Amino acid sequence: LFIDKIIGGAIPREFIPPIEAGIREAMETGVLAGYEMVDIAVVLIDGSFHEVDSSEIAFKIAGSMAFKEACQ
Repeated sequence: LFIDKIIGGAIPREFIPPIEAGIREAMETGVLAGYEMVDIAVVLIDGSFHEVDSSEIAFKIAGSMAFKEACQ
């Protein structure tokens, strides 16, 4: 379950789906020993972006990395 609670445009709307995709990918490949993780809720509450350097792939990677860090 992915819940977007971003308020005020902290992250532009077009970057929310790549964040979710990165999280889902990390859940599928697993954090511990490669086992899929299921029945988890993820809530996106804040973030930031850069006018020039932000991209969909950067946010996908960030979503994956944030999920893995949260699971440690």
